[in-house]
Amino acid sequence: MIDTSDLDLILEKIGFVSEYTGDCDDWVTVKKQTLLNLPPRLRKKFSTRDPKTKEQWLNDFEKELIIYYRELTGIDLILRTLDERRELFDVL
Repeated sequence: MIDTSDLDLILEKIGFVSEYTGDCDDWVTVKKQTLLNLPPRLRKKFSTRDPKTKEQWLNDFEKELIIYYRELTGIDLILRTLDERRELFDVL
């Protein structure tokens, strides 16, 4: 369970991030930028990468944030695989 004031802060930061990410539809990009704007105590609400595969996954809280982001911006965020992100952002 998340405190209402904590949730408000997270939603505020997601709104802030949406102002400069433009039409980016990559969940990991939005998540990373949001985490940079949050105090460490709130970062634990977000999922971590799988330690072996390094792939991201979504917890229920993040799924709700993606819905909120869509309502806020009209953009459907996509959780891409590590290989897809590397190809998208031209990283080896």
